Amino acid sequence: MTEPLTSKAPTPQAPTSGADGGTRTGALMRDLRRTALFRSLLPMEANIAWPIPLRRPDGDGRSAVFLRFALFAGDRDPSGRGVLVRPPFATLTVARRTGRIVEYADLRFTRPWPATVADAPVGRFPGEGLPATVGEYKQLRHRLLTRYDELLDALDTGRSLPAEAARDFSELLGLLVEPGLEPYLRALGPGFFTRFLGPGPSAADQPDRR
Repeated sequence: MTEPLTSKAPTPQAPTSGADGGTRTGALMRDLRRTALFRSLLPMEANIAWPIPLRRPDGDGRSAVFLRFALFAGDRDPSGRGVLVRPPFATLTVARRTGRIVEYADLRFTRPWPATVADAPVGRFPGEGLPATVGEYKQLRHRLLTRYDELLDALDTGRSLPAEAARDFSELLGLLVEPGLEPYLRALGPGFFTRFLGPGPSAADQPDRR
């Protein structure tokens, strides 16, 4: 998620604010919320999932790194046990070097999974295995954001992430990916998630029951 975790009742807004830990990826996620497009098109309670890296030609035809962010809603669980996570409703893709938004996609209009897939909650934050305290969660989040910086630097220069760093990235991403969102994120970035989390179910493979 994208906002500080509490050990009691998390707020429906997820964490980038105040939790980027000095990392460039975290700062980009924080600044994304401040853009005019984000403020005008998206509800204040929109949550930002972990980014999906992409390599595409930039305006000059050279290869560049972009980040696709899935946006999703979170509703406070009436039982008081956290936040109910709903499937992504939109994506924003930004240029990593500049933070410029290059694409907005409303997933209620175009999506890589069947239109009949329900919009009901798919998970609850905090999920199993997460630490119970704010401080421990922030430490893990900072570690993952730091690994994102390393991964994106490697992609930007055409290198591979060192094996030990790649293993750490995979473990942290598997632990911190938003509960219930993984099949939807796999549909939005299949190569990235297969590379770091291995094979797994994708929302794109769900049957269309129309």
